[in-house]
Amino acid sequence: MSQAILNQIVNQLEMLEILELQELDRAIGKYLAQKQQATQLNQKSAKKRQLFREWDAISDEEAAVLKSEFATEDLAFAEIALSDYLPRLQQQDKI
Repeated sequence: MSQAILNQIVNQLEMLEILELQELDRAIGKYLAQKQQATQLNQKSAKKRQLFREWDAISDEEAAVLKSEFATEDLAFAEIALSDYLPRLQQQDKI
């Protein structure tokens, strides 16, 4: 900023009353907080976009391996959950 503009700003600030300065300070604080929040949201969004790009970039072979791994884990989890299910049903029938 040029010196003339800075001098003009200082002159304007000198004319403001205390309450006006406090109001200006709050407005600046609010603006900075909103700007920081927007920056954080943009960073999160950029991170998500990067993760999607990385996921989309995996090969078909890698996708098949991951799918198989998750299917195996899902099957194991279901077997464990269902192994306890029948005895629970039988126990509830006795009640």
